[in-house]
Amino acid sequence: MKRYTIILLTFYSAVVCAQNNANNTIAEKIPFKLFNNHIYLEVRINNSKPLWFVLDTGAGDILDTKHAKSLNLVLYSSEPTSGSGGGSQDVAIAKNVSFQIQNKNFTQEEIAVIALRGVEDCANKIAVDSTGKATMLENAPGNTDQYQPMDGVLGFGFFKTFVVEINYNQQFLTLYDPTTYHYQGNGKVIPIDINGNHIFTKASVKKPGAANINGRFMIDTGLMLAVTLNTGFIEKNKLLPPSDQTTPFSICGLGGTSKAQMGTLPGVFIQDIYIDKPRTLFSQATGGVLSSTEFDGLIGNAIFRHFKVIFDYSNKQMILE
Repeated sequence: MKRYTIILLTFYSAVVCAQNNANNTIAEKIPFKLFNNHIYLEVRINNSKPLWFVLDTGAGDILDTKHAKSLNLVLYSSEPTSGSGGGSQDVAIAKNVSFQIQNKNFTQEEIAVIALRGVEDCANKIAVDSTGKATMLENAPGNTDQYQPMDGVLGFGFFKTFVVEINYNQQFLTLYDPTTYHYQGNGKVIPIDINGNHIFTKASVKKPGAANINGRFMIDTGLMLAVTLNTGFIEKNKLLPPSDQTTPFSICGLGGTSKAQMGTLPGVFIQDIYIDKPRTLFSQATGGVLSSTEFDGLIGNAIFRHFKVIFDYSNKQMILE
């Protein structure tokens, strides 16, 4: 069997990315690039040239180490972070960093500074379709026009600063002031739980011949795939399909690599929204985020891209239209 590689940006960190000085409170549309189910936006840091940032509800705000050094940011030591790989990743902290996204300007009191080149390379070695089906590229693009840089991550601090509406079909964000935002549409309102730099919701997994299995799932727009199940949740509920129904995968991300199997689940319920036969990554990690017992799995962009999604952290809700 072929062994594929999947990227996940999700990571745990001691960094608390606090928002500050948000202005330009009128709603504004910001275009983005959808590449391999990742959302990339052009961002300026401290009036830098435009840099490519991934929009990620599963992480804090991150700047790649090389850019932090080129901008002469003062770096402070911090504890290492764990990610989707089995190991750890060195982290530094930069303080009072200004962000410019089109006409939006805001300052983060603290952001993480992490070397992202390995994650960037991994993201360019695979192709992921709208269902989450992943294919390893035999001829990776290298540093060409087809190569997508990953200079940073817009994560928790960004989502706390704005209500963020994602229009996947037309590929633009709309940002709203959370102090004046009130949802008036007919979409499905999903309660979210905020814990650290992450958001979670309740979902249930369909299992043949048994009752649905309830779980706590991280909402992760940094996940290229549809669904990922953590090792302990799989083992406890005997969810791993037979070997002839799965393909071995190697997950790469922050903290290195970890093992997994790719297959499908019969179905997943997010509240009363049913996702039929989602492509699913069954983690076999023994360390890192995907071995965590604090939550049971992740729901990613291969599902969210089929909706218009609104993240409203101030009201602890996600809305799917």
